[in-house]
Amino acid sequence: MDMDIDGTDGKPYVLIEPRKLPITKGSRNRVNYTNGESNSLLDTFSEPKTGIVYDRRMRYHGNIHEDEHHPEDPKRITVIQEIIKNTGCLNKMLLIKAREVTAEEACLVHTEDHWDFVTKTAHMSDNELIKNADEYNSIYLNNETAFCARLSCGGVIELCKAVVDGTITNGFANVRPPGHHAELNEPMGFCIFNNVAVATQCLRKHYNVEKVFILDWDIHHGNGTQKAFYNDPNVVYCSIHRYENGHFYPGDKALANYTAIGGGEAKGKTINIPWPRAGMTDSDYIFAFNKVVMPIAYEFSPDIVIVSAGFDAAEGDPIGENHVSPSGFGHMTHMLKSLANGKLILALEGGYNLDSISKSALACVKVLLGEPPSKLGPINPNQDCLETIHQVIRTQSKYWNCLSPVYYATEDRLPGQLLVDMAEMLKMYRTRNLYQKYKLVPVPLSDGKLGQRFTNLACCSGDLFRKEVVFFFVHDMADFR
Repeated sequence: MDMDIDGTDGKPYVLIEPRKLPITKGSRNRVNYTNGESNSLLDTFSEPKTGIVYDRRMRYHGNIHEDEHHPEDPKRITVIQEIIKNTGCLNKMLLIKAREVTAEEACLVHTEDHWDFVTKTAHMSDNELIKNADEYNSIYLNNETAFCARLSCGGVIELCKAVVDGTITNGFANVRPPGHHAELNEPMGFCIFNNVAVATQCLRKHYNVEKVFILDWDIHHGNGTQKAFYNDPNVVYCSIHRYENGHFYPGDKALANYTAIGGGEAKGKTINIPWPRAGMTDSDYIFAFNKVVMPIAYEFSPDIVIVSAGFDAAEGDPIGENHVSPSGFGHMTHMLKSLANGKLILALEGGYNLDSISKSALACVKVLLGEPPSKLGPINPNQDCLETIHQVIRTQSKYWNCLSPVYYATEDRLPGQLLVDMAEMLKMYRTRNLYQKYKLVPVPLSDGKLGQRFTNLACCSGDLFRKEVVFFFVHDMADFR
């Protein structure tokens, strides 16, 4: 058995299959993992168990297209595995063996044409690989891409299966290539197969998992995952991403905005938290969790939580340009552990600063293992965060009881129900108050759009037309949120 393939270097842990935990009783009644068969000690081992998927062969997917360094570096998974090992965390984890996804599994999300295209890349010449990659959006290919993508996707499936069948409580999938941009019929954004989406569908089809909550904290919107479940009422897809009015990758202005809510019976099951700029911090992410993510997750009450755990929102990432600390990621992981009886999977997506992703991943792994997250400073979200969360709540409160205040559009009015816009209520109150205190009356306006728009907005004294000097006081509408 080649232990080095999976990063253990032959030291105390071995590759295991779900439900085949080899354990023996060591000194001082400690539970050790050996090459023996499982026995009754499994039933008395009550401490939370954390799994990890890693196979160094996933590094074989590399860039042959250009000489300069590509941000989706094969070393990404290596540095994460090294820091987990060097800090002693690996010795506390169960190594779940990665295997290749099957065509049947992948096609629960992807088309057969997509599967066939990826498979054929193993036999293409370099020129063919470059030509085909250039036809897609931001990918590179080599002859090992298909194998690595199958291994990455299959590894996430196996980790999820191990959580569902009780082999482990939670786990971290240290895999590449990433997956959340891959769509039904095409790879894109460094992604070949949509690892999280395929794993979700496998759990639902083969393991009787009914409800899945997918949280995507990668800096980029997970367009592929959202599309896979846009009309599915039993999967919540929630993404926190840099948006910039649709100008940040992947650049779909409609799909990545808070106005994308799901279709049909799945309205409200897609939740986008689109940051309008770079520079968002721990405070902004924790505020989003407290106000939107966790309330909705508790109300949805999923059977399992899967995180598309990209670390390109981390401090120091050259693409994300946000400032989430390892502690920030740890706190988000800690909160998600409270859901679904602790059934939580973190699957690596993006993250392109090797130091940032390794430290951020380690912080998450420590929390999965049961350590408390390190202390955060005061939570002071910025104004852009407050405005974004307000708009998200305004949009989603029609579908979730946990979000208040509740907002209705006039087209949602029920028969016999009176709906008055909050701004209109405030204008009416102000007009009444100005008249009672100062005898000011609404300015006469012409009919049409001008009159409709500014009715009760402008007030004047009753003798306005007899005055030679007129004073205008202009101010913003009060913040009634």
